[in-house]
Amino acid sequence: FLPLGKHFHVITSVFNVFFMRLDKGTVKPVRHGVGDDKLDDLESFGVKKYEDFTWKHILDFYSCADCGRCSDNCPANAVKRPLSPRFISIKGRDYAFEHYPILSGNVAADQPLIGDIYEEDEIWSCTTCGACEQECPLGIEYIDKIVDLRRGMVDEGIVPQSLQKPLGAIEKRGNPWGKMEKKRADWTKEDGFDQDCKVKILGKKESAEMLYFVDSITSFDDRMQDIARATARVLDCCGIDFGILGKAEKDSGHEVKRFGEEMLYQDLKDKNTDAILNTGVTGIVTADPHAFNALKKDYEELPPVEHISQLILKNVKSGKVRLKPAENADKIYTYHDPCYLGRHNDLYEEPRDVIDSIGGIKRVDMEKSRDRSFCCGGGGMMLFYEPEEEQRMGVLRVNMAKEAGANVIVTACPFCMVNMEDAIKVAGLEGEMEAIDLVELIDQHIITEKSTPNELVD
Repeated sequence: FLPLGKHFHVITSVFNVFFMRLDKGTVKPVRHGVGDDKLDDLESFGVKKYEDFTWKHILDFYSCADCGRCSDNCPANAVKRPLSPRFISIKGRDYAFEHYPILSGNVAADQPLIGDIYEEDEIWSCTTCGACEQECPLGIEYIDKIVDLRRGMVDEGIVPQSLQKPLGAIEKRGNPWGKMEKKRADWTKEDGFDQDCKVKILGKKESAEMLYFVDSITSFDDRMQDIARATARVLDCCGIDFGILGKAEKDSGHEVKRFGEEMLYQDLKDKNTDAILNTGVTGIVTADPHAFNALKKDYEELPPVEHISQLILKNVKSGKVRLKPAENADKIYTYHDPCYLGRHNDLYEEPRDVIDSIGGIKRVDMEKSRDRSFCCGGGGMMLFYEPEEEQRMGVLRVNMAKEAGANVIVTACPFCMVNMEDAIKVAGLEGEMEAIDLVELIDQHIITEKSTPNELVD
């Protein structure tokens, strides 16, 4: 009987493709038709029982062809985490067949989904990279379902132990490390940096045309602060009048939202929005794809947002920025596409064009690149999560770079940088492989007033 078998997808898939979402990078609202200002009035958040799924998500379940493409390309599944996107759909469909029988009409509902159909670790294992949705030919949405299930668990107080501390720190201090707000701009004072590059802290006394939104990981992690300083130097070399929010900046909330802590995200968004609009800037730039996606896709009514790779490319093409030839001809570079710059925002060529604008540089692409890129494992609060897995995603990615013949991995995301540098150590490739951020690479090669004549030779 067709409606009770997997071949029912032959009929439903036509409608599923027609109704598939076209906007990438966003997450569905907590409840359609309920504005952010009315969320406090809701009695329950997220998906806790089957009836809480949207009609489109239930249509997804019926439309799954059980081809396995999603799971074959899922990084979490590749490292043997307890997540297979295919079974998110299959379990949902089988649950419907069992509890919502078409012929008898006897509905057995109201069972909690977590524990009855899905496991906690299964839902927390997702990095929200979007590889599953990229591969699905029928427009099945996985990230929205997983985020909604997480919202339901958070609402019930079901939060992994390892994630409770960073979430509490974000709520109290505006960053997952619990650092004091007044230290958010300390990276501008390190190693005499403020003597060479003045970074304005926007407020009553300082104004600028462009806001550099740094975000938490680049503000507080010692290694990632190098990316912040490189970004500031590049912006300065581009002749851009820019500044930062300093202690007024809060975490962008990108990972908090995808973790399922909606009310905390709303608080962060409101505070950041007020701080940004009060500066009067006409544009925003960031070197963090997660902040880029949050400000561009999740926030509303902000000035135009750019990733630093877009801004650099414009200035290289206009001739405002000139780059020295490659410093080391023996180095072979490969570019790792961050999920929230590539798959979620379609920025594939801009970073590559920036790299290729360095004369004499050698670059190769990994087998899994562009929209088929392999996640580093850092999205969705996963930097702080301790999943069960056989191997780290970053280690698999580093080995892919090695197989491509590269010895330098260029990325454009601080989350990726953390995982790549750690994976190089775990894989035993220290001395053979290195990782560098795109803006750091440009900072090394940009021609400034202090460049020597020898550095300018092609």
